[in-house]
Amino acid sequence: MEVQNFNYTLFDNFLTTKISDFIDNNTTCLVIGIKEGGMPLAEMVVEKLQTYTSQKVDLIGVLCQRSSTKNKRNKRNKIILEKSLNLLPESLLNKLRIIEHSFLINKRDLHREVHIPEDIDYTKYNKILIVDDAVDSGATLKKVLDGVNKNINSEVDITTLSVVVTDTKASIIPDYYLYSDVLIRFPWSIDGQKSNF
Repeated sequence: MEVQNFNYTLFDNFLTTKISDFIDNNTTCLVIGIKEGGMPLAEMVVEKLQTYTSQKVDLIGVLCQRSSTKNKRNKRNKIILEKSLNLLPESLLNKLRIIEHSFLINKRDLHREVHIPEDIDYTKYNKILIVDDAVDSGATLKKVLDGVNKNINSEVDITTLSVVVTDTKASIIPDYYLYSDVLIRFPWSIDGQKSNF
């Protein structure tokens, strides 16, 4: 499997071609970013959406992750990992990323803890866009989508978007995605190349 660095220009062009399908001047929209990786993307999406509507586009973040991600994101562990990975050449980082992805896909850990703010007034919106960085098993996106669906009426249009679908056998495929069958290294990833963003 190939590893590519996130390309802001390609993502911006992708949004430009897809967003007009989703929003118009009268759309009231809530963008839900899945923390951690989905939030920087969700912020970019909100900025792009604001150019297509005179309505305010709201943004919230939700937390939904597998336990291994939670351990990686522990502040102390994150600092140690970032410093260690920063010393490695990109070719080795790519191999490590591919090994991690294979391990997680084979493990099929579908358990996720989801934390969606309870005070969201969904009646204010006629469209909701859920944004994540990558869809692997699809468990995270599905858990958030199910959580949002419990709280809205059928008249609200929910759309999903990610940069990449790494496994075409995922339990859910987002409505919009830029890549499939590759791994994307984002600038905010623990092994991210900060200068590429």
